[in-house]
Amino acid sequence: MKNLITSVLAITLLLFSCGKSEKPALEVAVEPTDVLQQKLSGSDYSIVLNDMNVEEQNDLMVFKHKYHIFKVENDSLIVDSLDWKPVNEKFFTAHENDLGMEIVSNHNGKLSRVAQPVGYGWAIGNPKYGEWVSKDEEKDSIVSDSTTVASKNHTTSERRWRSHTPSLLFWYWMLRRPAYQRDYNSYNAYRATSTPYYGRTTTGAYTHGTRSTYQQSKRPSFYSRVKSNSGWKSFSSRKSRSSSRYSGSSSTRSRSGGFGK
Repeated sequence: MKNLITSVLAITLLLFSCGKSEKPALEVAVEPTDVLQQKLSGSDYSIVLNDMNVEEQNDLMVFKHKYHIFKVENDSLIVDSLDWKPVNEKFFTAHENDLGMEIVSNHNGKLSRVAQPVGYGWAIGNPKYGEWVSKDEEKDSIVSDSTTVASKNHTTSERRWRSHTPSLLFWYWMLRRPAYQRDYNSYNAYRATSTPYYGRTTTGAYTHGTRSTYQQSKRPSFYSRVKSNSGWKSFSSRKSRSSSRYSGSSSTRSRSGGFGK
């Protein structure tokens, strides 16, 4: 009995000390994306996750997002860049793999809250905005880079998207990186099950989102911040503790790892 009481006290003290060392997260009453959704009601738009950060402010953990807002008006693309917005930890964790992706979109009366590559749900694949072309057909395009795949048979897997909208911003956002028809077809399979699509290369690397080689090459400052920022380190530690407690509660339940795991 004495040993049992001692064990219970030890466990209680351990749990108490863990709880004391973990700062509570700042809570927001309404997520910024919900506010934007109401504000943009009736418009065609996409909310793109442009940046993320975790800060330790006094006795609180503060989770923040930055967004780009894409609005389509008269077949032209208008881009608004917003400043930092605090979000809830749960929402932050849910989108930690979605850097550079649309996390909310509403086009042609269809609202989506599933993360997807920019433009895949409404511009790319839409004959209103462009077409799929082979390399030979692409010679007259203003876009030409080393990522174009050589093609003799013009197969579906080698065709890429070419925009024909006159809007320069459409060109910039939809063609800043190539979109291949094979990837678009894979995206549609994920979309049918309401699953985020991050793509994969032949080597297994991701092609979209926080874990993609594309984002890592374009946003080195973000990844440096993740490695050196004390807030991110605290976030990683609390995720690890949470994951350990979750895994220990049942031997049959598991969760997929997020960015940084």
